[in-house]
Amino acid sequence: MPLYRWNTDNLEPVPSTTFEAEELQERADLQRLLRDQPEVLEEGLFIVAEEFSNWQDSGRSIDLLALDGEGNLVVIELKRTQTGDHSELQAIRYAAMVSTMTLDQMIGAHRDYLAKRGQDEDARLAILSHLEAADEADVEIQTQRPRIILASAGFSNELTTSVLWLRDADIDIRCVRLQLFGNGEQLLLDASQTIPLPEASDYLVRVRDREEGERRRQSSNPAEIMPGATAFLNAFDRVREDYKPMLTQLHQWAICLEQENLAVLETRQGRARTTLRASLPTADVRLAIIHQQGVHAYLHLREDEIRTRAPKANARIAQIAWPEDPENYGGNYWEVPDGLLDALTDAYREANGLPTPPPLDTGPDSPLSAE
Repeated sequence: MPLYRWNTDNLEPVPSTTFEAEELQERADLQRLLRDQPEVLEEGLFIVAEEFSNWQDSGRSIDLLALDGEGNLVVIELKRTQTGDHSELQAIRYAAMVSTMTLDQMIGAHRDYLAKRGQDEDARLAILSHLEAADEADVEIQTQRPRIILASAGFSNELTTSVLWLRDADIDIRCVRLQLFGNGEQLLLDASQTIPLPEASDYLVRVRDREEGERRRQSSNPAEIMPGATAFLNAFDRVREDYKPMLTQLHQWAICLEQENLAVLETRQGRARTTLRASLPTADVRLAIIHQQGVHAYLHLREDEIRTRAPKANARIAQIAWPEDPENYGGNYWEVPDGLLDALTDAYREANGLPTPPPLDTGPDSPLSAE
């Protein structure tokens, strides 16, 4: 649709132009401006990283990686062409590759992003502030099914057909058309969401509200915090069978901490997950948190707190949890390495000012070594 300039006596048409004609580049121009003003694409976007490529066995990079206001990870793929090229295929790959991203990895990516831009802002506080969370334990990020935003000067029929098909499969993928008007002296940018149309999007939201009314009523309630570990037993019914043995092991370990007066337990029932938090008796500090989210369960290690409160146990935990990179072991664990819970118990003892037993000597001269 043409754009018009409002004059006193007439409406003057503003000619359309292209990024190529104006010699504007994808990365140096389009991406540079949108990373600082992501609201052009969607209100409430927070840029986590630019040209994100922190993975093994791949040289590909995501143009912009973002979080929306609901804590959903968003993959943004930018093109300056009239067809969008194959941006939907690229974005699907990227969404799959970041679908296991943890909060700690996200904070690390944002820290690298800020450092490259010469900014000394605290990455952790920036993300918590965007999510309006006071503590990492209160953060609920959704990474398993990242959202996708494709932004381009235009989209081919093949691409739009693919996007509509993906939306029918309940993939949140959107197309934003970036159309230039004017000339080199003055350029105007029209950013319009074409799929889904805003009117259709509102309708879909209303339909989803009706179909999932109960879920939305539950999600509107604030998180409920209950003392002890009994309420956490309800989480066992929601996880997959292969997670239940680990969840049982973690649950029993937490109860042992409380029985030894090393921790105070509380169960937090949130919108999307249930957590069992083991806090120090004398401070609102947690070294580890047990999570149930959807059908999954995992253990979250709070590396900064362990380093600060239990420096002696920290080295042992680091070697057990992530021997490949013991300097950065914090994060989520879907399996519990052998010896980790014993080391964590010692960390709680140390954090409480209690003596910890020395580690067993299993060297070649030890009587415990293999014959």
